[in-house]
Amino acid sequence: MGVTNRKSVYPFAECVEVQMEGTTSIDVMTIPKGTIIEKVIARVTIQGTGTPGNLIVGDDDDDNGFITAVAATGAVGTVIGDVPTEHGDYLYDSTVKGGYIKLYASAGKEVKAVLSADTATVEPAFQIIVYGKRYSV
Repeated sequence: MGVTNRKSVYPFAECVEVQMEGTTSIDVMTIPKGTIIEKVIARVTIQGTGTPGNLIVGDDDDDNGFITAVAATGAVGTVIGDVPTEHGDYLYDSTVKGGYIKLYASAGKEVKAVLSADTATVEPAFQIIVYGKRYSV
């Protein structure tokens, strides 16, 4: 069987600024079909005070698929998700140690962020950066 169709794959990096709203899940970005997510990180832009809980980033199917629960109390400029132990199930397996991606062959999913618990006096804010590739399906 020969090659029947060749499609281009384009890298992308999306940066979305979010102000957390307690334990309400926030849709960070819609994931188009034909998207491969390779990495997700969050950079603190407003430090949470009080007890803002843990930042969790995932999608509709796994709330911590990209970033597992990491304390949302870091100082401005702190990066979350830049070490493998902060990666969620989609991007990390402690026995294999990396090389994971998440492929979305169909539409209808969103990257979501949420705080695990929240009694913050100042809600934290983040730049959530999603890295990956897109191709036409």
